[in-house]
Amino acid sequence: MSGFERERRPADRRRQADWVVQAATILSVVAWIVAITVLFIIHVAAPERVDFFTHVFGGQVVTTWNAQLLWVAFILLIASLICCIAAFLFNMLRMRRKTDKYRKSVIFMGVVTLLGIVFFIIQFGSDLF
Repeated sequence: MSGFERERRPADRRRQADWVVQAATILSVVAWIVAITVLFIIHVAAPERVDFFTHVFGGQVVTTWNAQLLWVAFILLIASLICCIAAFLFNMLRMRRKTDKYRKSVIFMGVVTLLGIVFFIIQFGSDLF
């Protein structure tokens, strides 16, 4: 690249992340935290499995999913999807330069969350609605 081409390029005045980039980052982190929380809630809402000790000692086993916790997990999945969409929109606002890139993490989490919502509707639709 010659010196003339270098002079014609506008100066990159961004010294630090502006509020748009920070909002996209915060929303991305929130979406991941909510998704991990949903996994934990699903684990708690799952029916108990009969193991050796329960079978031998005759303990009571819950064999149904906890519908209230499933509802909370479903709402959190929707909240995670909203965070991903908002983060993606904020990311789109900051796509002016060639060096700007879409956050793969937000796209991946949005797709996974959308698939999770579809799975929830298929698997637990009768329990949720």
